[in-house]
Amino acid sequence: MSLAFGCKTKKLLMDKNYDTILLTGPPGVGKTTLVKKICDELRMSHKVYGFITEEVRSEQAFTRIGFDVVTLSGARCILAREQSRMNDRMPIVGKYSVNVSDFENLIVPLLCPKSKKDLLIIDEIGTMELKSKRFQKALNDVIHKTPIFATIPCHSHRKNNILEHIKSSPATRIFEITKNNRNIVQNDIVNCIKNMLRKN
Repeated sequence: MSLAFGCKTKKLLMDKNYDTILLTGPPGVGKTTLVKKICDELRMSHKVYGFITEEVRSEQAFTRIGFDVVTLSGARCILAREQSRMNDRMPIVGKYSVNVSDFENLIVPLLCPKSKKDLLIIDEIGTMELKSKRFQKALNDVIHKTPIFATIPCHSHRKNNILEHIKSSPATRIFEITKNNRNIVQNDIVNCIKNMLRKN
């Protein structure tokens, strides 16, 4: 959904009863950075829980070698590493091996309905995370039962039924960020989340 809407349209969007807010945009545009900023702002007045996905770079060449997931309480595990660094039997996404087992053990217990005044952060619902069947089931069980703010890829080569259901739901609001608007959309997203939490 485009962010280029007038004041009247914006008010109508804010007034809708959303329970899921999605953030999308091309790789490297700053989705995770924006999620962190929004989390920091919301923590002053609301309870937030969930996880973010961070790039991991080599100390020598500072090139990307994989990804970690980090819970908002500070626990961390390896999500993916370049294939040469991991077990050959792990699922593959691009040049990365996905550490499904550790990801499931850390993240799946977080995905349970809590108070409708608490916000679940999921960064992200992406190809690597969706390699986990347990993650997919937990996501399916929690969606529309607790307020969610999540990031999703801008484009996916393979359709995923759960992700398509979330995106197409009338209870879902989608923000698309670009390099041009990423520094000005934070207030709109925060206000939409606060409005969602008030109505739930």
